[in-house]
Amino acid sequence: MPQYDLLTRSSEFCDRCIQVALSLQGNGVCWEISRQITRSSGSVGANIEEAQGAISKQEFIYRMSIALREARETRYWLKRIKQNELLKPDRLDNLIQSSEELVAILISVVKNARDNINAEL
Repeated sequence: MPQYDLLTRSSEFCDRCIQVALSLQGNGVCWEISRQITRSSGSVGANIEEAQGAISKQEFIYRMSIALREARETRYWLKRIKQNELLKPDRLDNLIQSSEELVAILISVVKNARDNINAEL
């Protein structure tokens, strides 16, 4: 998958997470979850964008690894929203699936980049 597709996918994922965050009720718990999901989903795309401008392979791997961690965190919060029935579960199913796909893609990108560095040694 070309990098711009991954960046587009992560941007759309963030936008959808923002819409979920905006839909949560205005109590303290939901406010904190909204904050967490907005920050972590935004960080996925931001770190992919930073990886695009990496000056070394190690920096690329580092940035993509952070994007992976943030995608996992976002997946965690989405599952908490669903588990605690803060929104209708069917509203979250597709977004959770998207988070699973992003995590799988990022695992593959990081693994392939690490394998390429090891092959060069």
